[in-house]
Amino acid sequence: MNNENEFLDWNGSFIAEESTYTLLPAGEYPFVVIGMERKIYDGPSQKIPNGAPYAEIEFEITAPEGTTTVKERIYLMKKWAWKLTQFFSSIGQGPVVGQAFSPNWQTVVGSRGRAKVSVNTYQKNGENKQNNRIDEFIEGPSNMNGSYQGNPTPPQQNFGQPPMQNQPQQGFTQPQQGFNQPQQPQAGGFQPGAF
Repeated sequence: MNNENEFLDWNGSFIAEESTYTLLPAGEYPFVVIGMERKIYDGPSQKIPNGAPYAEIEFEITAPEGTTTVKERIYLMKKWAWKLTQFFSSIGQGPVVGQAFSPNWQTVVGSRGRAKVSVNTYQKNGENKQNNRIDEFIEGPSNMNGSYQGNPTPPQQNFGQPPMQNQPQQGFTQPQQGFNQPQQPQAGGFQPGAF
């Protein structure tokens, strides 16, 4: 049995392995959020003040070349509200620009979306290295404003039920008298049944 969480002994041996990191070419890919930690920034930065709260989010990205993981930080700061908006739009929570939005952090892990991924080159110990970074989160289909350009994930079937079809129901009878009357708008511009 292969147990990745098995402890190794300081004085023992282990089986040497190659890195399993897959570098994806720059492009647009679907992702699944596989982890999230709430953290507080404490480091040397001129852009981020110490004490800033952030979410460290781990994404699994699958492409024909393989699967890789990418970690991104999303800071909870006013100047980063655009990135929070992008992220939550991409996973279908649908913030509306110009309106207050309260994210549902409990549903972030397991969420799916799309992102533009780039290849990042950096130096570590004098050696040039590369990894993938997320440049932009792409708005998901659930915002219903027609601007989603990706391929939405097909809906999952529940309990082996056949897919729902948008077909007229046979044997449908007209509603009783009085229910087919036009509705008058209520206060605040809300009209029941209007979409």
